[in-house]
Amino acid sequence: MICTRCGSAEAHTEAEYTALAAKGGPTLPAGICFRCAWEDPALHKALSEWAERKKAETYRRVREFLVRPLEFIDRLVDGLR
Repeated sequence: MICTRCGSAEAHTEAEYTALAAKGGPTLPAGICFRCAWEDPALHKALSEWAERKKAETYRRVREFLVRPLEFIDRLVDGLR
């Protein structure tokens, strides 16, 4: 589906955005791409808060892996088998 605002980027369906919201993401209207949603002042706050949460979660996981490097190496080796 093409974005209804910019007409060039790929937008997502209502079901895809509902699944994102179920995982803790922002509630976005169907037919709008992420770039247009980011530029929309009404949606920007929800998207930026979600992005900050995801970034913090990623940093937390990276720190956990750095604290336990042998465990990380074991997981990596197991994943390659």
